[in-house]
Amino acid sequence: MERWLFTFFIGAILSLFLPIVPDISQVYICFCFAVIFCLIKRLRSYSGLFFGCAWLLYAGFVYQNIWQVNSLITDDFFGTTLTVRGVVANIPKSLTRKTNKDERVKQVSRFNFVVEEVNQQKLQSKINIRLRWDHKSVKPDHLKKVTKINQGQKWQLTVRVKPAHGFANIGGFSYQTWLRQKELHATGYVKHSAKNKLIAAQPSYRQKLYLQLNELMDSLTLTNELHHFIFALTFGERGKITAEQWQVLQATGTQHLMAISGLHLGLIASGAFGFMLMFFRYSPFYVLLTQKGKLWLVKKNSRIVAFAFSSLVALFYAYLAGFSLPTLRALIMMQIFICAKLVGVKLTIIRWLLLSIVCIILISPFSLFSVSFWLSVYAVSLILLVIWRCRKLLLTSGDGQVDKIKAWLHSLIIIQLGLTLFMLPVAALLNHQLPLSALLANIIAVPWMSFTAIPLCLLAVVAMPFSETLAMFFLELSLISLTFIWQWLSYLSSQQWLFIDVSHQTLMIILIISGLCFISYFLALPKKVLAVALLLTFLFSYMFFNDQQKNDDWQVNVLDVGQGLAVVIERHGQAILYDTGASYPSGFNLAESVVFPYLQYQGLTTLDYLLLSHADNDHAGGLAFIDKKMALNKIIVKHIKYNQPVEDVGRYSFVNMYSCKQGDDFTWQGLTFSVLWPVVLEDKENDNSCVIHISDGKYKVLLTGDIPHKVEKILVANTEIANQLKADVIVAPHHGSKTSSSTRFIKAVSPEAVIFSAGFMNRWKMPNKAVLKRYHQLNVTPYATAEHGMIRINITEQALEIQSYRLHIKPYWFAN
Repeated sequence: MERWLFTFFIGAILSLFLPIVPDISQVYICFCFAVIFCLIKRLRSYSGLFFGCAWLLYAGFVYQNIWQVNSLITDDFFGTTLTVRGVVANIPKSLTRKTNKDERVKQVSRFNFVVEEVNQQKLQSKINIRLRWDHKSVKPDHLKKVTKINQGQKWQLTVRVKPAHGFANIGGFSYQTWLRQKELHATGYVKHSAKNKLIAAQPSYRQKLYLQLNELMDSLTLTNELHHFIFALTFGERGKITAEQWQVLQATGTQHLMAISGLHLGLIASGAFGFMLMFFRYSPFYVLLTQKGKLWLVKKNSRIVAFAFSSLVALFYAYLAGFSLPTLRALIMMQIFICAKLVGVKLTIIRWLLLSIVCIILISPFSLFSVSFWLSVYAVSLILLVIWRCRKLLLTSGDGQVDKIKAWLHSLIIIQLGLTLFMLPVAALLNHQLPLSALLANIIAVPWMSFTAIPLCLLAVVAMPFSETLAMFFLELSLISLTFIWQWLSYLSSQQWLFIDVSHQTLMIILIISGLCFISYFLALPKKVLAVALLLTFLFSYMFFNDQQKNDDWQVNVLDVGQGLAVVIERHGQAILYDTGASYPSGFNLAESVVFPYLQYQGLTTLDYLLLSHADNDHAGGLAFIDKKMALNKIIVKHIKYNQPVEDVGRYSFVNMYSCKQGDDFTWQGLTFSVLWPVVLEDKENDNSCVIHISDGKYKVLLTGDIPHKVEKILVANTEIANQLKADVIVAPHHGSKTSSSTRFIKAVSPEAVIFSAGFMNRWKMPNKAVLKRYHQLNVTPYATAEHGMIRINITEQALEIQSYRLHIKPYWFAN
């Protein structure tokens, strides 16, 4: 059975490497192969390979063809105003923002909406949409009058939606994969309309408990910024945790404590199991039983009831957490274990783990897209391996109660140490930083939270329906316990020497070394073999890095930043950044979410030049973030070329800031950067765009900012400048706007390819159809970040090659 379960798992994994989801007929053929293998005795155990592959591809086919199933024409559905009816699927995340009008505030809600009807047409299959509702701005004292959205309510809403989509960049967070993992088919926003109305007002029981907890938290005398964690530990709602708090958790490797998963469910279920056994042993009716009756109750039936009770408690906790994917995975693993105990089936550890994984894939096939799924499997496997490897130490205990407690604590420390040490490289892979503080943080935070904050939070929720006074008592205690541990985590996160920034290449070497140590420790690899393997690893690493330094290839990376621009030029391990992308009133900015993660992935902590084309938000919006990172010594910027407007003077702490005007040319790493425009600063920001021509003597790239037709005409008219315009690749002026890319200008540049950096289904409909037609007529190959994701131009001595994230770097159906 283990072999079949394992091959099912492998088949599901292999299906992820296809570039597109096959047609249903091909999925059916895969299923037929599985049946044929089942009928042949020798091949039966390998049939899982085809079953796993067919199951995941079928799930992908159903997800992608939801529109055809409901007879919806996507061109009519997306980008148009729709009236939809459905149910709010989760507890909405609500934020209050200040506006610039008379100190008024605006409430913004984000929630998942299960659509049952579209324009009065009932759907055959429900569509899941992620919606944002910006309520009208009001005065702060009127905020309570704003319409509240609650889980379980049925609404009619006027919306505009787009298909599930996200930025596609190396090193960045894939929002599109996250949406698919949650089985969300589209995203959109609610429009202000008289048609918006509440159909069924009754919220879910989970929402009622959440609102009750919210009211209790507001009335607490000890309420502080840590009360956000109470909602995370009880309902799995982490939306209230601030960015600063997330930074502390990430720096100390303790984010997992704020996601209800195996640790939380296992702890609560174990507590419930122990409580029920104690109840049977010390309850009054136990004294009335005969010796034989006591033996029958304690040895047999008490454990059955205790297991059943712990199962129900775990189920209730998972319900409170909204059956989120980490919670659901832990619940499935736990229920399989408990069911095996209840029915008397003996499961080996390997069979239990594989059976759990297969059940998770069957119930939630898109779990395979989730990083947390792989972390869970890795962590559980590590715990089991540590227990197996250290079984002699763990089984050693004395006869007395004190000796048993000491042995139990000893076991706990060994498991926690092993888990933390072998999780460090994985944490570094995710954050591009080796958090040495994770060991010191988790060794204290995990047991402290396990025996104080987590059970106290759940006890508070359980007590709420019966006694708010008792619930408040538990909440006060949990806040006190959180305060103690938070001081320790905050201290560790402030110790910069505990954090080592590492590039992706360095991480690969660390992972190889960790893997060798892992094999050596758990599989008793001979020391001589380990020494030779480590020596070869260091030798190949040295050769690789030495080759990288001598390599004269260079890259121009046009990052996918939506409606904006950010370009990273790289050579010899050094970099220049041209524009930073936009920032938004919500606090979200592309420099933080796209540019900085890319630089971290590449191991770039220094920018030799920061070139800003002009001051528009979609080009220079990330400047404040970079300024902040410089102050924290997270990044070094040697020179900045920026024609800063008057309002920006003195706003930033940059020292080496220069103009970016015609004639301000410079050379860098053997490349020539020629500034072709502006000559003098104009009133309009777009007219001031810094046009830069990059050349290695053979291949050329032109960066144009947002120059309009007027500037293009001036550049083409100047014979000397016109000769410098010629380039192999051009980043289209003004994102492909109809106000740019004139035919004369395109002919003067004479590019082989053009790159449009524009937002997906943006309101300005860039790149403009007429502009695309002009480039097409002149045989210029178009690339668009909205369609292809990040665009990388690889330039060697022999050739210029253009690669895109979606087609070449990560060409997998689940990510695109």
